[in-house]
Amino acid sequence: VDGPADPFLSEASLHDVRLQPGTVYWQAQQTNLEYLLLLDADRLVWSFRTQAGLTATGTPYGGWEGPNVELRGHFVGHYLSATAKMWASTHNDTLRAKMSSVVDVLNDCQQKMGTGYLSAFPSEFFDRAEALTTVWAPYYTIHKIMQGLLDQYTVAGNSKALEMVVGMANYFSDRVKNVIQKYSIERHWASLNEETGGMNDVLYQLYTITDDLKHLTLAHLFDKPCFLGLLAVQADSISGFHSNTHIPVVVGAQMRYEVTGDALYKQIATSFMDMINSSHSYATGGTSAGEVWADPKRLAATLSTENAESCTTYNMLKVSRNLFRWTKEIAYADYYERALINGVLSIQRGTDPGVMIYMLPQAPGRSKAISYHGWGTKYDSFWCCYGTGIESFSKLGDSIYFEEKGDTPALSIIQYIPSTFNWKTAGVTVTQQLEPLSSSDMNFRVSLSVSGKTNGQSATLNVRIPTWTSASGAKAILNDKDLGSVTPGIIV
Repeated sequence: VDGPADPFLSEASLHDVRLQPGTVYWQAQQTNLEYLLLLDADRLVWSFRTQAGLTATGTPYGGWEGPNVELRGHFVGHYLSATAKMWASTHNDTLRAKMSSVVDVLNDCQQKMGTGYLSAFPSEFFDRAEALTTVWAPYYTIHKIMQGLLDQYTVAGNSKALEMVVGMANYFSDRVKNVIQKYSIERHWASLNEETGGMNDVLYQLYTITDDLKHLTLAHLFDKPCFLGLLAVQADSISGFHSNTHIPVVVGAQMRYEVTGDALYKQIATSFMDMINSSHSYATGGTSAGEVWADPKRLAATLSTENAESCTTYNMLKVSRNLFRWTKEIAYADYYERALINGVLSIQRGTDPGVMIYMLPQAPGRSKAISYHGWGTKYDSFWCCYGTGIESFSKLGDSIYFEEKGDTPALSIIQYIPSTFNWKTAGVTVTQQLEPLSSSDMNFRVSLSVSGKTNGQSATLNVRIPTWTSASGAKAILNDKDLGSVTPGIIV
């Protein structure tokens, strides 16, 4: 399998990025860290232990992690991803010990069941899915668990977690093969007519590590042709589609392009992003009304309390980040900025850890508090948006800096978030600071400083000039030398 010929930008490792204390981004990160540390490991894994026939300690959490809820276990997968990224972002030793203990318990559960299967619910849920009877999105939860374990390996270096996710992939490879042989490929596709999360995405990621064609084949079998086919012909026929069912499939299609080099999947992602941004997005960058897409360019009729599900923003940020890495087009970075500020920072309730929102009302005069779900609670909500929420606030530093390797390494600064980046390739430290905004001063001032060894490597620094800047007012200054006006929407 050959990947694409063009090199991509690489996002800076979270291990090398630190947010500046006292800023809104840092405070959001710290509030999330406090919540992750509040959560009790035994309560998180209660249903996993019970399902595996092991003795469960304490009492289970409520909400969507309750022992009778069919989606139970999904938040634990998100927790593994979030803690891996939060540990990389902070190197908090207490958090590392806690997340490692959760991996250890899940490993005990998987070993006890002995088939590679790992979940907080019985495998009978998949019998129901394959029989096309009602069940609440079992592959959605499996994706979260697999991705969490993979992040524990790739971000936090836990090799046991990799063995566990390989075991899960092999189990589901056999399971899907059996459905196709017993019934047909059509039955398999029909069994996926619900939320399956990013199963294709995590399996393509796994294939890049294992080089096992079984994992590549299984990834292909989660590329939903009924949806990707529409995007391949660039048809805006997504009205009525459940938004967060389908956006992760596009993220998986992007990974397919990166792994195989098949340009069709680059085209699919590009046309999808253009479609959403031009015809299905609110001014905030959010998308969806009541969790589904409406008719294109008819958003005024959809304004309510139930707009812009935060999970959709989490996944659209992935789509736009990948497209920027491929193309360096500023429009994708502008979208990322708009959606991050409006659709991520807004879902926490101040500095109260573990209190987040599901929807972001867009109708005039509507409050977050009176939306259908309202504000969640620390231990009895655990909605899908709690899972993506704890991930989002754990990786606020992942899209500020992008590296380009070569004889002369280059760094692109794409988001203006006060932070420090240890640019190891060039042997320097880059620090970004923002002056506070005020109503009496409309200027947005960013200062960048570079420090390092006197014999550091020659390198190139690129800075994004946002499209929203004034064509006559934006300017760049280097070492007190005025570089003159700069054009909005470019990189200098």
